[in-house]
Amino acid sequence: MKIAAIIVLAGTLNACSSSSSSTKVTKAPTGTLITIVHDVPICNAITAAVVVQNLTFTPVGNGSVAGYILTTPSFAPEIRLNLQQLRDFSTILYEGSVRAGNYDQANLSFELANLVAYDPTLLPPIHTFSVKLTTPKPVISLNPPLVITANRANVMVMDFNVLSMLATDTSGDLTGQIKPVVSFTQLASASGSGVINPTFTELDDLWGFVRSISNTNTTSNPTYTGSFQMQLLSPSTANAPAVPINITASSNLVGVTDLKHLLTDSYVEVDAVLDAQGNLAAKTVEVQAVEDPFPRISGVTASTALIGPILSIQTDPAGNPISLDMWVRDAEPDDTSSILLDAVYQVNLTANPTYQASIMGPNFANLTFGPQNLAVGQEVIVHGAYTRPATTTGSTAKLPYTVVPTAIFLKQQAMQGSLNSVVQIGSDDETGVFILTPCCTLQEGTPIYVVTNNQTTFVNATGLGSLTPLGSILVKGMPYYEPQATTINGVTIPAGTMVVQARQVHVLP
Repeated sequence: MKIAAIIVLAGTLNACSSSSSSTKVTKAPTGTLITIVHDVPICNAITAAVVVQNLTFTPVGNGSVAGYILTTPSFAPEIRLNLQQLRDFSTILYEGSVRAGNYDQANLSFELANLVAYDPTLLPPIHTFSVKLTTPKPVISLNPPLVITANRANVMVMDFNVLSMLATDTSGDLTGQIKPVVSFTQLASASGSGVINPTFTELDDLWGFVRSISNTNTTSNPTYTGSFQMQLLSPSTANAPAVPINITASSNLVGVTDLKHLLTDSYVEVDAVLDAQGNLAAKTVEVQAVEDPFPRISGVTASTALIGPILSIQTDPAGNPISLDMWVRDAEPDDTSSILLDAVYQVNLTANPTYQASIMGPNFANLTFGPQNLAVGQEVIVHGAYTRPATTTGSTAKLPYTVVPTAIFLKQQAMQGSLNSVVQIGSDDETGVFILTPCCTLQEGTPIYVVTNNQTTFVNATGLGSLTPLGSILVKGMPYYEPQATTINGVTIPAGTMVVQARQVHVLP
């Protein structure tokens, strides 16, 4: 099974210089290399964090020459990404330069920063592995070679086969042994013209924070009215990579009236496409909150976006949620001096935060999101002030981080499992309901009702009628918990049920 993909986009620029004489020396054409990552991890791993240190390519015919590499994207600082967050989602790993030519080797340098599984038999229900990487610097043959052509865009897909990478025992449980399994494929170049050319790819849920804003167009495309620099993966340092998100008159800005009202350090989610020149063009930008990653008093920050799944929910005697424990996989911005990733945080719901579902996911059934719609396994974004844990008396053990939230957003996510049954199929074979049995014990095996319509994309399937109990299914959408019975698409949904409104149904090969 192909698990993670990296798409590399290379556009080229010509550079030349003059010597002390009148002879002009023309340098080799170079261009921009944009690396996009998406992933389909295995069940029960709640964190599979890797640190990418370098990715280079060796020209054809020079593989035997040690260290002879013509293109060297510099990962400084190192890029940390959590593959478990990217199940059927995409983000940009890096943007750098590449020289035109043919390459028959890819050279990857990385390490597995953390591998954590959900284990309900433990308290807290977290199993952290001592990982063993068979080789941190795999060399991958490119056959056919990667061809970077001058003065045009070039696209390549890099697949991580995580199911083969993460070793399991006879019971299917992770062992912590890691063997890199990576392959590359070059895609056909983009064709056609237009302001937004989706020939390359669409990134339907980028998330990060705003580093700077420009109200002028910095590209050759005259229809862009401005842009902002968006930091995605690295800690909030001045030299960390960021990508420009270009705005057009048709871009849908939610949370601000226009680009002039966008503030730095805002947490944003973006649906964007790559145009024919390799520019990211925003279709939708959702601005949720302005963050402040830097400690103010006693380790408390003004506001930080904490992202991850809900592990447990605590209620009062009347059944009202009063707090929840969440596994924080990402923070935007990420102040590494005071915040801890891959850890349990306690969120105080009695602070009366606002509740909202992200508009990046579908809500064609018009479901609502509030405290009664919280459920274990949901991916949420908690905006608010966090407090670092104090050391317990007579022990070096640390208590969990605590959070006083101002807002909680339900995030679009992907859930993996197998088909239990198809409940209803519409005449278009796309509108209906089926039941998914989740494979992750975080959902406790409770059936999930998946609701689809004619806007749902089916991957490796022609529609609802082609789904079978064999194999795995990955459903990307918005997971609402319905405490009361309801009816959707003509189907009665029982009380106490998780309902996913599906943007995509992906049958895994």
